[in-house]
Amino acid sequence: MYYKKITKIAMGLLLTVGVSSSLMAGSFSDKQQKDLQSARATWTEKNIPSGMQSGEARASTERDSGADNVSMYLHNVNFDVVDNIGFYVEKLKVTLEPKVAGDPVVFDDVESFTINVHSGTVVLSPQVIADLFNDHILDYWPRPLDDLTITTSDNYLEVEGGLKLWSWFPGIYLPADLGGNIVLSDDNKMVYEIDDVRVLGIPLYGLLSAIFIDLDLLLSIDRAGAELVDSVLVLDHTAVFPPPTIAGRLASVSLDSDGLRLVFADNNAAEFSKPPVDADSYIWAQSGDPRLFDIVVNNGTVQVLPEDTSKPLRFNLYDYRKQVAAGTLKMAKNGDIIATIPSSEGPDYKAAAMQGGMPTGSSSSSSTSNEPAPGCINRAGFNICEEKKVERKVMARSGKSSSSVSKRSAEKSVGFLSTEGKMKLKDMKAGTCFNRAGFVIAC
Repeated sequence: MYYKKITKIAMGLLLTVGVSSSLMAGSFSDKQQKDLQSARATWTEKNIPSGMQSGEARASTERDSGADNVSMYLHNVNFDVVDNIGFYVEKLKVTLEPKVAGDPVVFDDVESFTINVHSGTVVLSPQVIADLFNDHILDYWPRPLDDLTITTSDNYLEVEGGLKLWSWFPGIYLPADLGGNIVLSDDNKMVYEIDDVRVLGIPLYGLLSAIFIDLDLLLSIDRAGAELVDSVLVLDHTAVFPPPTIAGRLASVSLDSDGLRLVFADNNAAEFSKPPVDADSYIWAQSGDPRLFDIVVNNGTVQVLPEDTSKPLRFNLYDYRKQVAAGTLKMAKNGDIIATIPSSEGPDYKAAAMQGGMPTGSSSSSSTSNEPAPGCINRAGFNICEEKKVERKVMARSGKSSSSVSKRSAEKSVGFLSTEGKMKLKDMKAGTCFNRAGFVIAC
């Protein structure tokens, strides 16, 4: 009898505990779902920076945020497209735009999207310019120029390397030097106005101008985005770099000891929110659907930071997986992803405009020593480096800013002949005397 009563009591207690546990589990589940709904409302909230989307956003789903593109802000970053070909970014506002509307931006397919630059400034260091020519623009055979090195100063870019006429003559590359300024044309292309040509140290530009021979009769550049026209090299920034395609109008171009500085000002109205981590160097993707490692980050807010905070982040687009795999990822409750990654391999370049001194990695440097640098004394005993330095200073002093120099004023200040100038020579009276450089002298 007592046994039956004890059994009933035990069964009642077990039933009570079971019901209580079920009720508690239900309340925990309900709380978890309520928290999830609140978080999901934050995750799906539109974060498109003002001025960065032209039309109405599509209705968002779990697979599509509705944004047309990935809005991205870069600050103090070395951004390599491939190897050492890329830019030092001071500040840049861009959108990564898929070529098929509604698709995510696939980082593993660089030909599937366009980098549309809205505003900001980038710098191509002398070494980057050399790599762009050696490894991309002139990456075919036979090629007219080989093993180029670049030196930049105010309003002047000097090229040293090997040259073959018509890409084959004389069978070996002859030591050659080219010099000139880079200006912006009316159709928004960069124009390298060559005003100095030397082969085996012999100045030839004046002679070629006097006998109406343009460089494009002797050399040819066979690469999309680069064309030698008369005696100027025309570079289209939307086609001359490796994929992805770059879009956006240039506001100005200029040369200094840092290299080639490109300023974009297509859309200065774009405004980004402050990223979650305050840092000196970072990439901040504020909206859109980037696809990384075959994973789509829907409505992604991703900040990329360098592991070594003593220098700017160096990010390599073609090799991003290696960097991300070696780094760490943290995710905040609001959905922000913080990626801290090691920098890719390459020179630690930082423009003087950002650090207040000479750039690390720049090929231009100053020295207080009076001793000539190695290789500067030729067999005749002259300091050829000093001669070139003086020539560049004279040209820079007589020139104006790259965005305002016209060919006519350049002819007057530097003394070289453009195609227009050559045509004017044909109208001169018979008996006009010229020196060996092609300039008019007293008879």
